[in-house]
Amino acid sequence: MIHAWEIWQIIQTHMPRERWVALKEIYQIVEEHWDLDDEDLDPQSPDSTSPKWKRNVRNKLQTEKRKGEIQWDGNARYWLP
Repeated sequence: MIHAWEIWQIIQTHMPRERWVALKEIYQIVEEHWDLDDEDLDPQSPDSTSPKWKRNVRNKLQTEKRKGEIQWDGNARYWLP
């Protein structure tokens, strides 16, 4: 299973800088740079079809937003300075 620090490392290394990046594009970046396993692909909750790894990406982005490491536009787009 991918860990939060691994998600952040992928984002810092591969996410474009100095422009707004849609959450969907961030998902694609993480997916391209990590071999997601069965646990990552499990649903995030019993009544959800969204996989755990996407929830973990969102959680890590929100953590880094609170720390001031990344900006959020309130509309699922992020800016990495």
